[in-house]
Amino acid sequence: MGVFPSRLTYANIRPLFKKGNKNYMSNCRPISIITLFSKIFGKVMQTRLLKHMTDHNILSMEQYGFRTELKTHNATYQLTNEILNALNNNLLIYSTFCDLEKALYCVNHKILSLNSMVQLVSIINFTNPI
Repeated sequence: MGVFPSRLTYANIRPLFKKGNKNYMSNCRPISIITLFSKIFGKVMQTRLLKHMTDHNILSMEQYGFRTELKTHNATYQLTNEILNALNNNLLIYSTFCDLEKALYCVNHKILSLNSMVQLVSIINFTNPI
């Protein structure tokens, strides 16, 4: 199992104003200021994990987030196309839309720690370097 220095997992968390009244913290989102090494390490790991998941067909074709070749307009086009095809075939259309604006606040941040990421990476066998 890999070991990542605990000092490099520290972050300076600052509020970043989004919209609305600046006096309410609910109108801010937290950003983490991390060391340059941690930032580079995170980018390398993101690249390797995405390559691994793409090479082994782990991600579905409907996964548009965090993928360089698929953007939100691709998701919008796909949805519009499926709705139009259903209408042309006289099918009923059901849909559910969720507002995920504050979804990050519902995540258990302990599982997102950098040490957890190092443990995850040590489980996955990466045979192809970047």
